[in-house]
Amino acid sequence: MILLSRLIKSFPPKLVQEEKKVISIKILKNHQNTADHEPEENFKRTDEQIEAMLQGARQEAEAIVEAARSEAEKNYQHINRQREELEQERQSVFEEARQQGFAAGVDEGRQSGFDEYRSVIQSAKEVVHSAKHNYHQHIESSERTILNVGMKVAGRILGQVLDQNSEQFLSVVKRVLKEAREYREIQLHVNPVHYDLLLSHKEELIMVFPKETDLYIYPDEELSQTSCIIESANGRIEASVDSQLEEIKRRLFEMLESEEQ
Repeated sequence: MILLSRLIKSFPPKLVQEEKKVISIKILKNHQNTADHEPEENFKRTDEQIEAMLQGARQEAEAIVEAARSEAEKNYQHINRQREELEQERQSVFEEARQQGFAAGVDEGRQSGFDEYRSVIQSAKEVVHSAKHNYHQHIESSERTILNVGMKVAGRILGQVLDQNSEQFLSVVKRVLKEAREYREIQLHVNPVHYDLLLSHKEELIMVFPKETDLYIYPDEELSQTSCIIESANGRIEASVDSQLEEIKRRLFEMLESEEQ
């Protein structure tokens, strides 16, 4: 079984595609946003906050892994007990058939006992084979369930932080804008929930750019509250908790399937 913590550490933190980028989301600790705080200090606090939350997600996912292992071990022990009971039954049937055959003193009784013995052996083999097959299926299913639960935990934590703290979403937008600091004209698309916030901080956002840049902010109801999109003549940049986690989950499942082969 693959530990989720090992899989997550093996996955690259940033995915880059032609004409489209996926920017990792960084979350700041709750604090009062003042003009005296520098952007780089905010990003440093963001890294600390997201690391703490992801560590919590890893711990919860690993607890699920341990629970699945415990359940699998119980199932395996149950299979062994069934096999032992079948073996005892086989011995009992064989002994009974042997005694009956010798007591009757006829070949028919002896042959009947052997036939019944072979039948019990075959039945025991089929039960053990079926139990092993079910055991391995349970393990494979548990691994996929663990991955799904782990990704949902991480998504829930990050999404709730952004939904509950508008100032932290502002920091996310600043980080995305830094990726487009060389562009001359920028269109920023966000969910209407954050539109007024970003509009009121427009001058602060423009300061991210080293040269004069035209910044236009548009509300977009089709975007989730944890997403924002930058469009310009140079291309399109997306920052989304959902898209980032979906891509991570896809890569983790690919790694799991390669291990199973």
